[in-house]
Amino acid sequence: RKQKFNNAYLETENKQLQEVVQLDKKTAFTTVGAKIILDKNSPYLNSVIINKGSNSGIKLGMPVLSKGNLAGKIVEVNYLSSRILLLNDLNSRIPVMIEDSGVQAIITGKGSYEPILEYLPDTYEPEEGLTIFTSGKDGIFKSGIPIGKTVVKSDSIKVKLFADPNQLDFVN
Repeated sequence: RKQKFNNAYLETENKQLQEVVQLDKKTAFTTVGAKIILDKNSPYLNSVIINKGSNSGIKLGMPVLSKGNLAGKIVEVNYLSSRILLLNDLNSRIPVMIEDSGVQAIITGKGSYEPILEYLPDTYEPEEGLTIFTSGKDGIFKSGIPIGKTVVKSDSIKVKLFADPNQLDFVN
């Protein structure tokens, strides 16, 4: 019975690793697959530690993807490990573009699951379900990396992230 459970766990982990490898093959960019080894989760600060560092080519400011969607960016690099600032972290700010209209904004983490869109034009009419992409205006991320979909609340526009920060296990 123990062996059966162990096999089921290993099969699940194998599927996740295959997804990471497939992203490496699909993208035109060089990627490094990494495993989350420590989750530093607090009510407002959300960061994780991965098992890759400068010895694997990781550099400060690199985007971090989960299944091809932006999950965060590298904010600290050591020789064997790195720290990722997740998009829902209180200190996270990424310039983005909204699908169809091309309106630009900043996605700001608030410590909760859904970050919000700020610095929208005064004349912008919010719509539900529009895709949010990186704009590339910061010179760090390339443009067009998918982030999430808009969710219109009474007082703000939130973003439902494609890469669930609570479910990260392997990243590129």
